[in-house]
Amino acid sequence: MKKISCDIIKDVLPLYLDGVVSNDTKEMVEEHLSYCGSCRNEAKILKQDIILPSNRNIQLSEARVFKKLKSHLRKKNTIILISTIIATILIAVGLHSYAILTKTCIPYGNDIISIDEVDGKLYATYQDENLAGTVSLAPSKTKINGSEKNITVFYYYETPWSKYIQPILKKDDYKNTFCLGDKEEIDQIYYGEFELEGLADYAAIVENSELIWGD
Repeated sequence: MKKISCDIIKDVLPLYLDGVVSNDTKEMVEEHLSYCGSCRNEAKILKQDIILPSNRNIQLSEARVFKKLKSHLRKKNTIILISTIIATILIAVGLHSYAILTKTCIPYGNDIISIDEVDGKLYATYQDENLAGTVSLAPSKTKINGSEKNITVFYYYETPWSKYIQPILKKDDYKNTFCLGDKEEIDQIYYGEFELEGLADYAAIVENSELIWGD
């Protein structure tokens, strides 16, 4: 038989190894491999199995990926949830502080604010639904228009809470009364806003306040 070149054998080796060649070709390849070391090495290389991952390995790998992704998403959602809760609390605290702490002086009106004498004492009465609190100064002698007077100053204030929320919560008529002092110790009562910082300058406060009782 005519000697077959290595190039021809190498061309048909893949088919030979797959078992799809004729018997004559098979005999020819096997005869050549019996004496040709180079082609035998080529055949060994082609015979090496390419190890592919099994379906189970692929599934496990995918499971690990999804587990990591799920864990990451869970942590991310937890962080978002915690951040949302904290932001909500801060907003709620901020709104509550604004609603409670933002004070505005209620303008004087004799239809809602009155001064009454009861058993020798003077009382201020406020009757409306938006009152949040009262600020007052104890009676003190102050020179007014060249004359020394024993005066006291006070004012009522409202907050966003008392103005908008309190009327909804309280259905009854609201009335607030507090004692200003003994009538004998007070010559004049003024109504006006002032700051409670340090020693009160009664004379300066009176200039920006309204005389509502006494002469």
